[in-house]
Amino acid sequence: MFALPVIAIVDDDPDVRGSLDSLLRSAAMNVRCYAGAEEMLASASEGELACIVTDLHMPGLTGLDLQAELARRGWGVPLIMMTAYPTDAVRQQALRGGASAFLAKPIDPDGLIEAIERAIS
Repeated sequence: MFALPVIAIVDDDPDVRGSLDSLLRSAAMNVRCYAGAEEMLASASEGELACIVTDLHMPGLTGLDLQAELARRGWGVPLIMMTAYPTDAVRQQALRGGASAFLAKPIDPDGLIEAIERAIS
């Protein structure tokens, strides 16, 4: 038997984390939730993560800050950025920084699952 890939959800909103956790578990994905980028980075889970789904706007490190820190540390984990306040400028910044996808909230469930499947395939 093989282990399911671990998908990290990084969002400061507990309702969003809970919602995405339920959605991804219903799609047979293994999920770990973090209240912020600092918590995820401190978890020492680098080798276990197959994909990171992160909010853009969070207290402390933002999603873009997290993306930059992952690159600085050499973590090759695919990252999906999501935000309730999408702009073309920030979308381009995230995608140029290597984000696999940039999604607007409210998140389309099928779109998120497809983006994760593309990122980890």
